[in-house]
Amino acid sequence: MRTTGDIYNVLLTGVGGQGIVLLGNILRDYGMRFPLIKNVVGTETRGVSQREGSVLATARYLIDSKIYSLDQNFEIEELISPLIPINDAHLVLGLEPLETIRNLRYISERTVVIMNTHRNYPRNVLLKKEKSMKYPSLGYIIDILDQLARRTISLDFNELAKTKFNDVIYSNVILLGVGAREFQEIFNKKLMLEVLEDFFGKDSLNLDAFNLGYSLINF
Repeated sequence: MRTTGDIYNVLLTGVGGQGIVLLGNILRDYGMRFPLIKNVVGTETRGVSQREGSVLATARYLIDSKIYSLDQNFEIEELISPLIPINDAHLVLGLEPLETIRNLRYISERTVVIMNTHRNYPRNVLLKKEKSMKYPSLGYIIDILDQLARRTISLDFNELAKTKFNDVIYSNVILLGVGAREFQEIFNKKLMLEVLEDFFGKDSLNLDAFNLGYSLINF
């Protein structure tokens, strides 16, 4: 008997050095442990020359439809490609604003975007002296996301991490906590904390960072 369920797609986007690969590994490890997620695939992709420094990561879950119905009814054999189809991301974790807006093709009215507004300028913007190479304003980026996505949450997670933990290294896990709170049907808080403990250690401030992000969202 072939098992069916719904596919839930998470996209992470940013630039090299931001910890995207690690965050993708955390999400896929979580999916392997959660009993109601039947299968997990994912990948990392590094940008070509015209998008120097860009990094994408994906985590795709085939989940039991009784916890989150997307009216898709996929069979487990259909979750083969680690690549997310166009307009099919349910959650986008944008670690860098410009890279988030460069991936609009994955965003639709079903998508929740959680974006770190701290700008990390790509090398081609920093090194080239061409006047056309300008970073778009944050207001412009957020306005476009608001028009396309179901919900957009934008915050300078670097600044928050620096204020609360005296180190921007915890910004990604704060952002992850926001995503977990937003999609409680998919992300079990206790299990995610166990995953983070295995990655970082039981005394790591990353656990506090996750709890902080989880507490930021009010319904």
